[in-house]
Amino acid sequence: MLARAWLWRQDVVRVQRIRVPDTGHLSWIVVDREHLPVTVLNEYLLYLHRLGRSPNTVRAYAHHLQAFWAFLVEHGHDWQRLKLTQLAESPYKPFLHHISRTQSLRHAVIRVRAIKRLPRVFSPVEVQSLLDACTRLRDRLLLCLLHESGMRIGQALGLRHADIRSYDGAIDIVPRANSNGALAKSRSPYVVHVSKPAMALYANYLVHEYREASHDYVFVNWWGGQVGSPMRYATVIDLFRQLSKRTGLKATPHMFRHTHATDLLRAGWDAAYVQRRLGHAHIQTTIGTYAHLSPEDMGDMFERYQKECGR
Repeated sequence: MLARAWLWRQDVVRVQRIRVPDTGHLSWIVVDREHLPVTVLNEYLLYLHRLGRSPNTVRAYAHHLQAFWAFLVEHGHDWQRLKLTQLAESPYKPFLHHISRTQSLRHAVIRVRAIKRLPRVFSPVEVQSLLDACTRLRDRLLLCLLHESGMRIGQALGLRHADIRSYDGAIDIVPRANSNGALAKSRSPYVVHVSKPAMALYANYLVHEYREASHDYVFVNWWGGQVGSPMRYATVIDLFRQLSKRTGLKATPHMFRHTHATDLLRAGWDAAYVQRRLGHAHIQTTIGTYAHLSPEDMGDMFERYQKECGR
């Protein structure tokens, strides 16, 4: 019975993947049972898309709005007149709840905030292990830039050769429309610097693997699929799946960003500098995400403090 109720809610409204006509980028909308867009919900999803939010972010919001709209339809509420007490007093039961032995399980719509967990980061040995597991210079360069710069994977996939200045190790992070669907996410351009070995790896990639292309993208698909096309998210997902199997490590591109930011804070960087390097619009984002160093980090910092004070 509960399963049928859940399916009915799915039938009221559902999330639909689309291609935005002007750009061809992937996005998401909510449609009703007649397959017509729910305008009031999609106006907000379109707003998120125009802000440059990633497709995954828009998709998550779309699913939340889908559940909220199904709740309104089921209870006959008008979203413009909904009261907080109506929302708070509406319990729900999760899908497959009927298989639970505890029939009294109920959840309130308003929950207590969960404890924030520390971002998972790589140790230096783990980083080296992942780099060594790469069988192509392109893939090794991608991981190297993610680790040394802290850039997002969308920013790396959107890199052009014109963005890289080998002579001083500077890389321009430029928000722009990309044919491979990569999103920089940051709203303003900024610059990051990487090491000379990273730039030497870039040069080796150009000499030994890069071929003539009709575009200026740095990371290109040279093996299988559409050869010569800019590298896409799906290729990155497959790459990290292979690296995880080879090394036994759970690895995602964003973990390199976490690792880079944590390494900078451990090295004594001021949070304001870390903010600029990561391209965060607000320093609160940097502090709230990365300023949760481990007890060992705190012990090391206090030991450094004692030495500087001559104690």
